[in-house]
Amino acid sequence: MPENEREESSGKSAFMEQFSRFVWTFLIIAAAILFYYLIQYLGNISGFFLNILKGISPVIWGLILAYLLEPIASFWERNLRQWRLPKSKDKQKTAKNLHVASAILMVISAIVIIALLLLLIVPQITSSVQGIIQALPSQMENLAETLRTRGLFDNNTTFGKYANDAALKIFQSAEKWLMSDLPSQANHIINYFYTIGKSVFSVIYNLVIGLILSMYITIDKEKLQRQVKKITYSIFSKETAFKMRRALGRGNSKFSAAIRGKMVDSMLIGIICFCLLTILNLLSWFNFPYPVLLAVIVGVTNVVPFFGPIVGGVITAVLVLFDNPRMVIPYAVLIVVLQQFDANYLDPRMVGGSIGLRPFWSITAVLLGSSILGVPGFILGPPVVAFVYEIVREWTDDKVRSKGMAEEFGIDPVDSSLPNEFSPNDPYSTEKQNRLEKKLKNAIKNAGNAISGLIQKINQKK
Repeated sequence: MPENEREESSGKSAFMEQFSRFVWTFLIIAAAILFYYLIQYLGNISGFFLNILKGISPVIWGLILAYLLEPIASFWERNLRQWRLPKSKDKQKTAKNLHVASAILMVISAIVIIALLLLLIVPQITSSVQGIIQALPSQMENLAETLRTRGLFDNNTTFGKYANDAALKIFQSAEKWLMSDLPSQANHIINYFYTIGKSVFSVIYNLVIGLILSMYITIDKEKLQRQVKKITYSIFSKETAFKMRRALGRGNSKFSAAIRGKMVDSMLIGIICFCLLTILNLLSWFNFPYPVLLAVIVGVTNVVPFFGPIVGGVITAVLVLFDNPRMVIPYAVLIVVLQQFDANYLDPRMVGGSIGLRPFWSITAVLLGSSILGVPGFILGPPVVAFVYEIVREWTDDKVRSKGMAEEFGIDPVDSSLPNEFSPNDPYSTEKQNRLEKKLKNAIKNAGNAISGLIQKINQKK
């Protein structure tokens, strides 16, 4: 190679290296500036996205309802196929019509279930709340008299004396708050109920629109799944797309087991609680008040992991305390036994034992979810974290295998669930750079070549 060509090639290579550094420096500075303005206008940006979420909230409700009601749609479609499909001549058209019919029956079933629950539970809860409001003054006087004269515990013992004094002080503080502090907060209470009413109307609106959208989502479920699969395989390599779909599938199994299983589990706990209270009230030794209201509170709060059963037990125990203080201890024993039955027998069989999270991560998920979404976050926090945990676990297992450290972490050195088509010689699996990175490098190279050629032409003219 001539000396001048060698120098020209060396100069071109050095220029390309400098130009590449310049481009990456420019991109880093631009990203830093963009991040600075993002922090400066974070409130406006978050408000913009919150407005978008508020606008599409019925769509989100529709997706959630379609996901939760999918077992009902599968039940109807499976039975309709067994009944109608063998008799049909055009099986493809009949199967399509039955799929649409199952989606419609899913929505009708949901409406019927909601209506039955409202008709059975709401009147009972309303009468219980009215009874509490009417009897509250006399119940507080009776409780105060009991605490001042006899006490809840034996005054002849040291523990009973201190326990009665503590209970009396707590009651006097609560009585002062109800009689003096609570009336002064009337305006805040009115605004609070106005906010609740507005939220209830919004929930009803989103529920109605969401039910309608869930029907269309269920009808187009297979088409939507194919579209998502097509997009995934068009962006990523075959092996990466397969691993992503596998991780999402395993995460979905965790999420669905936690959500659907916990809902059924909590409903059964509420029913069992109501049956136990009703049966015990038939005996002369027990007189538990408001069995329907207590069972509903216990069942609803049981949906929240860890804290839910405790909160539900405390709230219902306070209601029992105001009506019949002598029934507080038997009721507390009943709730403890019921929760132990749920934790050790019912929940493992309904939810599937565990969603794969240690207690530390479960409690963290509950706290994080409540801080972001409020009350729904208590319920959705652990399933969402379990979903993310499963995806991260898949990714870290693959990275550990690629570094030859599988045995050190107790991981199978070979991913046995991976199809044979993803062999080491597969061009998709051996590709180390994604398409975006390749395009960026090619763009930088082409730009460098163009500028280098332009500089050479200028030098030649000179």
